[in-house]
Amino acid sequence: MSWSRRDFIRMGAAGFALMAGGSLLTACGFKPLYGNASTTPSGNGTVDANLAAISIKSPFWERDAAPYGEFAQAGKAKYDARTAQILHNALRDGLNPYGQPSAPVYTLAVELSERINRTVTADEGDARREDLTLKANFLLSGPKGEELLKEQTRSIVAYTVLQDPYQDLIARNDARDRTARQVAELIKLRLSAYFATHG
Repeated sequence: MSWSRRDFIRMGAAGFALMAGGSLLTACGFKPLYGNASTTPSGNGTVDANLAAISIKSPFWERDAAPYGEFAQAGKAKYDARTAQILHNALRDGLNPYGQPSAPVYTLAVELSERINRTVTADEGDARREDLTLKANFLLSGPKGEELLKEQTRSIVAYTVLQDPYQDLIARNDARDRTARQVAELIKLRLSAYFATHG
């Protein structure tokens, strides 16, 4: 493959545009949200260091722990402690991959609720498509237990219902896995934004 003078000029112009774009981002106050350059306004370490100082409580599930009890509400998914565990592990890996801090500065509490809605039904009334919604209310508390950040986030994943018990269980569990990981990412992003502006 041979390079023409026009190709070199085009590559040079692209490189110049990238450098100019980086300079403009720096000039307008842009800074990374993660890494060593993610300093907090107070200068007390980085955003990553603040995230690593959070102790994560086991997520609280709003419904009764009876897996398939007679009191399960219509339209709601059956209790699944695995979802809470996946969320907890994803948060732990995202905030501090080395594990819970030995001397935590902050505490994160999460309350989960899950709902399944039919979105497509067949003529005979059987579900063909469902949406699984995982909602999380989370609270970040400070060193003295004071409320620092209280918000809500959610994730919705759609999946196909095949009217086969085994396949449908796999599809729902996969949807639970994906919503839990997405919610963990959303919580991490919101916490990072908080420390980047208030830390």
